[in-house]
Amino acid sequence: MKQRSMFILASVFALLVSGCGKSGESDSSPGNTAAPAKEPPKPFTLNYYTNLSQPMMEFEKSIIETKFPHITVNPVFYSAQMKPEHLAPAGNVPDLISFTIGSLWDFRDVNLLSDLTPFIKKNNFDTSRFLPNVLESVQAYSDTGEMLFIPYTLSSNVLYYNKTIFNKFGVPYPKDGMTWEEISDLAKKLTRQDGATKYKGFQFQLQNLTWKNQLMQPLVDTGTFKTVVNSAGWKRWLETMGGFFFIPGNEVGGSFEKTQDVAMYSGPNILSALPEAAKNGLDWDVVSLPVFSGSQAGGTQLISPFYGMPPKGKNMDEVFQVISYMLSEEVQTVKSRRGLVPIINSDAAAKVYGKDLEGVEGKNLSAFFKDKVGKPFKTTKYDDIAKTVIYTEMLPGYYKGQKDINTVLREAEESINKKIEEKRK
Repeated sequence: MKQRSMFILASVFALLVSGCGKSGESDSSPGNTAAPAKEPPKPFTLNYYTNLSQPMMEFEKSIIETKFPHITVNPVFYSAQMKPEHLAPAGNVPDLISFTIGSLWDFRDVNLLSDLTPFIKKNNFDTSRFLPNVLESVQAYSDTGEMLFIPYTLSSNVLYYNKTIFNKFGVPYPKDGMTWEEISDLAKKLTRQDGATKYKGFQFQLQNLTWKNQLMQPLVDTGTFKTVVNSAGWKRWLETMGGFFFIPGNEVGGSFEKTQDVAMYSGPNILSALPEAAKNGLDWDVVSLPVFSGSQAGGTQLISPFYGMPPKGKNMDEVFQVISYMLSEEVQTVKSRRGLVPIINSDAAAKVYGKDLEGVEGKNLSAFFKDKVGKPFKTTKYDDIAKTVIYTEMLPGYYKGQKDINTVLREAEESINKKIEEKRK
């Protein structure tokens, strides 16, 4: 803990040094009148509601309080007793929200997200700083193009692979730009038993790749609020991704980091956890997230964590200045060094990606920047219901092999529509 704190303080100090220029000397020559001193900003406590980990919240707090000494950050952590719907009744409406995008509609439903457009205009916040399709993806969450949140890092996917397993069975390493069909061929060669160890060729985090939605298939019709998952596009996705678990021996299980019996893995960014796994023998590298053949240029859907502001706060102007600063090149650069993919156009931030992490030298970290944000489709408040059914019912219903794919799609459609109807009552 002491080492982590020292690292955080060093990172923040470096940030300040890089962001401060030499102060100008005062001109006391005759005839010049000194400008009146600005009144210092009034101190206030910024109540910051989040589901970040304790170390990441500590890092955020250090950055904010160092840049804005008049602000004291008070973290309010998500818990079963402090969910979004509990905040207002308990008198705990925060000043700033930082959360994973899967909970966005929970905040909207209890009116804890305000349109940031007026603050963007007032503060001349340059939205062109964002990478392509990020701004459009945010606006897709509103019927009128409001900016209800601002994402602050890309949740970029890659394909992680265990070089030891590839070497053991004499299989060539994967490369950037491969298709899922090619990964399936590799997985078949790598799924085998050696002695007491059962190696799995490929595993993925079901929720994550459902949300990434690489084929960019809509989930719920915006007019009828009926699901559209029983389609050719979702059928192809299910056949491809669910098909990995039909490879004999490649059933769901194993661990890329801990037991190290998984040859290839994709899911949320685990770069910061790999140095520790490497100390335990993991010889790893990464390549770009595989794609569906014929859709190489499509990209994936934005699933980034976000900042938001509840309406009617006492310090909304200053809170937005905090958000703006966290999207500045200097902060994005510092976070990039720790393995968070920048969400802005910045060569400086991209060049130092992962530099503060141990054991990443020589790794193919450029792969994290090949997962581009695709064009969004219009979302509804019921999309999350569809996504949850896909990875908890549809995928398992298919790969367990007890039903044909058309039956699985139809049952998923029925389940989603039933849940939407219940939600709308």
